[in-house]
Amino acid sequence: MTYPCPGDTSGVLWGSVIGIIGLLHLGLTGLAGALVWTSTPTIAPRPVKRPTPLPGETHRVFSYGTLQQPLVQESLFGDHVPTTPASLPGWRLDWVTITDPEVIRTSGSDRHPILRRGSQDDVVEGVALTLGYEWQLRAVDRYEVADYQRIRVTLASGWTAWVYVAADEA
Repeated sequence: MTYPCPGDTSGVLWGSVIGIIGLLHLGLTGLAGALVWTSTPTIAPRPVKRPTPLPGETHRVFSYGTLQQPLVQESLFGDHVPTTPASLPGWRLDWVTITDPEVIRTSGSDRHPILRRGSQDDVVEGVALTLGYEWQLRAVDRYEVADYQRIRVTLASGWTAWVYVAADEA
C-alpha cells in the first residue's frame, strides 16, 4: 500500500520507501535484525501509578542502619520512601553479624547495627521512614533477620514508630 505523507509535496510514495528501507534492513542485518527492528515499540510504556495512601494507613519505621540506604529501599519498596531525621532516646547501638546471604547481598555487608536498651542519656540518631502501605511494612519484616524484633517506640519528636531491636531486648 502506498500513501502520501501529509504536508509533503514531493510526490514520493512513502509506503514504497518504507518497504525499500525494510528490505535494505533485512539484507544488512538478517532475519533476526528485522524481527528486532519491527518489534521495537515506538511508544514508551506508561509509568505505573500507585494509589495514594489513605489517611491513617501510613506506618513510621525508625531506621538507624541499612533501611536508610537507597539500594535497600529500592530492593524492598521498588523506590525510595520519604524520610525525616529522627532520634530515639534510651537506646544504644551494638553490632550483629548477619548470615542471611540475601540480606548481605541487598545491604552490601554482613555487619549490621542493632539496638539494645541503654541509659536515659543514650540517644540513637536515624530517620523515620514513612511507609504508605501495609505491604511495605511486611517487606521490612521479611528483610530483618531473626536477630531483630519489631516493637513500637516513641521518638524524641513525640511520634510513635516501629523499630527493629535486638530480639532478646524486645
